[in-house]
Amino acid sequence: MAAGRMILRVLKGIWGVLDVIVDLLVLAFAAILVLFLVSASVNRPQVPASAALVLNPQGDLVEQYSGDPVQRAVDRMLGRDVRPQTRMRDVLAAIREAETDPRIKAMLIDSRHMAPAALSKLQTIGDAIHEFKSTGKPVFAVLDAPGQSQYYLASMADKVFLNPHGTVAITGFGVYREYFKDAIDKLAIDWNVFRVGKYKSYVEPFTRNSMSKPAAEADKALLDVLWGSYQKNVAAARGLKPGAVASYVNDMPKNLAAVDGDSAKLAMEAGLVDKLATHDQVASAVAAVAGVGPGGDGFNQIGFRDYLVATGELNRKSASANEVAVIVAEGDILAGNQPPGTIGGESLSRLIRNARNNGNVKAVVLRVDSPGGSAFASQLILRQVQLTKAAGKPVIVSMGSVAASGGYWISMAADRIYAHPTTITGSIGILGMFPTFQDSLAKLGIHNDGIGTTKLSGDFRPTRAMSPEAKKIFQLTINHGYDRFVGMVAKTRHLSIDRVQEIAQGRVWSGKDAKRLGLIDEFGGLKDAIKAAAQLAGIANGYTVHYVEQPLSFMDRLLRGLSQQARGLAGPLIEANSWTPAKQMFSRLHDLVSQVARFNDPRGVYAYCFCALSMER
Repeated sequence: MAAGRMILRVLKGIWGVLDVIVDLLVLAFAAILVLFLVSASVNRPQVPASAALVLNPQGDLVEQYSGDPVQRAVDRMLGRDVRPQTRMRDVLAAIREAETDPRIKAMLIDSRHMAPAALSKLQTIGDAIHEFKSTGKPVFAVLDAPGQSQYYLASMADKVFLNPHGTVAITGFGVYREYFKDAIDKLAIDWNVFRVGKYKSYVEPFTRNSMSKPAAEADKALLDVLWGSYQKNVAAARGLKPGAVASYVNDMPKNLAAVDGDSAKLAMEAGLVDKLATHDQVASAVAAVAGVGPGGDGFNQIGFRDYLVATGELNRKSASANEVAVIVAEGDILAGNQPPGTIGGESLSRLIRNARNNGNVKAVVLRVDSPGGSAFASQLILRQVQLTKAAGKPVIVSMGSVAASGGYWISMAADRIYAHPTTITGSIGILGMFPTFQDSLAKLGIHNDGIGTTKLSGDFRPTRAMSPEAKKIFQLTINHGYDRFVGMVAKTRHLSIDRVQEIAQGRVWSGKDAKRLGLIDEFGGLKDAIKAAAQLAGIANGYTVHYVEQPLSFMDRLLRGLSQQARGLAGPLIEANSWTPAKQMFSRLHDLVSQVARFNDPRGVYAYCFCALSMER
């Protein structure tokens, strides 16, 4: 009994200590919350009476931040390496607000820390910059050694400055992949591939050592459209003759030799930049318009993110009885619930269903930026689009950089499809892969054996070879999926089966060709799609735009806010050093290897497009 009482006293003591710790943690959390709220109110960015808006996107241009928001917030607070991202809608909102803001006298484009971006995204920002310029406010750009994505954005400026020790690295567009057939053979992996469509090239890296002629044909046609559009836009912005950009690239060795290897001088002589200037000289040029900065140094400025906070645009929400709901579908399509930056069959379906059941929402715009993925998940999402239309709410699809294969699957039933001429779309085809490793394991002395009750009992196991029956089942399933895909395209796009068969076969098309072929309806961006949705819903005279996203808890919002405060203190240092070429190459390799592993279609059937065309090489 004495021992029991002693144990009880010890437990009570431990509980008391724990209770005190919990109280201290609550008090500490409350103190942090108060400090955060006070700091947020005291340190709220202010727009100077005269200033230049600094447009300095960091990392990837995205439709929405990817990954778990809490984890991203915590990582930023702790200074961990987080791949930087910039939301397109934040960039566009800042430019739009600055157009009519009398305090904003000019804009400085600083694209030095922006990652390679899809041409359609750059064109959208470029259009917004042109609208800003139409107000008469000057636009400057500062460059050090830009790649062609960074240069494209800078070329939209009235005056482009390049560091005297810099270069403009334009190389043209290309599609280059690693091919693994020899490696797979050496590893004795039996990589079973099933597909329909001669242009369905996603599987080629696993079955070939080089690009097939059909894949080269399709990619060449697409690259020509993109490269032609890039050259046309840059030449128009810089007042260059047609073909000047291509000549700059193709004649580089000869022309560089003529200026003794001075690449900065060559860029200026080619008309790509206006002046060679150091950073302080650029600052002086901007200060002449926006005013000298505090302490007589630099120029009065405000970054576009701070500008959104200062003007209230970042978190501005206005309730309305007439709303156009915008739902972002960005990333690979996977089954189940997925975080932002990836499309989940169930999670995206739920967002569409929520918009349909919201009485204030009168129309839906689905912003699609996806190369596809799970056919099953794609069909779940398509069904929600169809149900929303049946409920009397128009659905408009706005295609971003890529809306191909599964990305096209979830788009095709919309009332109207908008895309850019440089959007990558189509890729109507189906594929499946099932690697088995029985021969690899045999080399290590590992064998698999057993007994089952049917012919298929031992099949669909990665340690056993697929039987002829299993392969036939897989191929028949793929064939059926393809026929269904083609049939749905024919029905929703009002085309004949034969016509869809001609333009399908897994072939990727540019938005320019897709309109000619009847795969899309109109050229235009998200703004055009929203306007069309409002018109179809009969609310064009008065409506608000509401982004329907996965809800954040109070703790989620608090951590995101805290991370933004921390970012304000250390963000520029983190972002400037977190996107190195070595990390970029590692990321590409990691993405390629992990892509197949994370696909989770319940039948192993995918509508996916390998169509990430490089902006840099």
